[in-house]
Amino acid sequence: MATTLEKELRLIRERLDSIEDALGEEMSDDDKKARVEALKEHREGRTVPFARKHNH
Repeated sequence: MATTLEKELRLIRERLDSIEDALGEEMSDDDKKARVEALKEHREGRTVPFARKHNH
């Protein structure tokens, strides 16, 4: 039996997949390839997160 958290995560994944599909329909082939590569790098931990700088 799936927990509430597991159900919520599944719904979030489904929504993200839908958004990615919608964006992919409007992208050129080069853009699609770049997106796939960027997602792969992110999954592999090869990306650097942007940190927000605080000005004091």
